[in-house]
Amino acid sequence: MNGLSEGIYSQILVIYRADDIALAMEITRTIAARAGFSEHDSILLQLVTEEACMNAFEHGCPAGNCMFKITWLVQSDVMEITICQSGEAYELHNDPLSPVKTGSRGRGLVLIKGIMDEVKLIPSGAYVTLLMRRGRRVT
Repeated sequence: MNGLSEGIYSQILVIYRADDIALAMEITRTIAARAGFSEHDSILLQLVTEEACMNAFEHGCPAGNCMFKITWLVQSDVMEITICQSGEAYELHNDPLSPVKTGSRGRGLVLIKGIMDEVKLIPSGAYVTLLMRRGRRVT
């Protein structure tokens, strides 16, 4: 077994400050490496982690009091990253013909959807969870 590549692994981190996002990115890199993801895929997974956490921090913590949860789950050759935050559900536009935002912001979810194999929102009462999955690529 190459690290976690044939097993199941799970980890949870609660984010309180924007500085914690760097820790979340490092955890993603470490888990991806242990699970046998390539360096390239590990970098992409770190980018997705950063974008999803920044979205949760900016939109789920409007008053500056922040707390959201990021969870990693690796099963066989699939890494699942979830971000659970308080707040209302938001839109995941699946229309490939919708215009790409050209300002300095607003492309995070488009980027996440382009990198991950599966992205979906799961609203539940006062919380919303962004679920993202990517399979390990065979090289």
